[in-house]
Amino acid sequence: MAPSVDLCADTLAPVPAGPTNGKLVGTINQGRILIAIEAVPPAAAAEEGTIGLAYIDAGGIHVVPMPRDGTLAHPAWAPDGTIVFDSERAGGRHFFRIATDGSGLTQITKEAGSGEQDVSFSSDGGRIAYEHYSCVEERDFGIQVAKADGSNPVALNEPFPLHSVAGESDAAFSPDGRSVAFVRSVDDSHGAVWVVPAAGGKARRLTSDDFGAAYPRWSPDGKQILFAGVEDRALWVVPAAGGEPRRVFKHDAATWELEGDYSPDGSQIVFKVYTPGWDHNELRIAAADGTHERTVWVGKQSTAETPHWGP
Repeated sequence: MAPSVDLCADTLAPVPAGPTNGKLVGTINQGRILIAIEAVPPAAAAEEGTIGLAYIDAGGIHVVPMPRDGTLAHPAWAPDGTIVFDSERAGGRHFFRIATDGSGLTQITKEAGSGEQDVSFSSDGGRIAYEHYSCVEERDFGIQVAKADGSNPVALNEPFPLHSVAGESDAAFSPDGRSVAFVRSVDDSHGAVWVVPAAGGKARRLTSDDFGAAYPRWSPDGKQILFAGVEDRALWVVPAAGGEPRRVFKHDAATWELEGDYSPDGSQIVFKVYTPGWDHNELRIAAADGTHERTVWVGKQSTAETPHWGP
């Protein structure tokens, strides 16, 4: 019998070292913004990968000391101040925890043949929500909720058929811990923001599939959900109770707005900006209504991925 193939196996070439952490050009006045920094390959190269974790606070930018890992992705603050991310470093794709000083690296989830990514913590730190899928066959199991140590996982929605192009991703716990926002995709370019009770139940749609939604994030008061529209590459806000989405910025079509998150007090947002042709992206901060926009970080042949603004 032929050996099974690990569909989650790391196939990325090592990323060469270089001055790619970017440059801090602004300040923040509250909390800490966590980012994964990825190297942008030269035009002749085919590979890119994560070169490290860093966070920005009132004191500047701080790189988390740790071994380079080209498969590291989706870092998130845990309520205890540690960082949880997903990686293929141990086979499959699983969650790992590390302290900001680089100590205490531990693996959280270990289920053989499975992959977990896009972790989100409940505000009390007791539960995690995440995307779950198979590493031995092309099957998406949808969003799950488990205890913070990965035990007692419960699927919130029905799994998708084998080889389906549809799936679920980008789980985000509501501030009160009662609901989980997520993206349900119908194909590679169409998907919507949905919300489901964290204890399980009927999911409800908040946007149309035409947005190609990504990276939903709750406002701290639980009333709004910020998300990125993949089709128009713009940031939008939709009422968590339901209603018409509203575009946050009025940038021209050449400016791509990707992956935003709220400040701890809800007064500001941080978001990625990219313009085709750049060899980097930028992190910008603005008021939650889209005014007073300014740049805080500029890449140097690098990009800042999935910003998470924690306390």
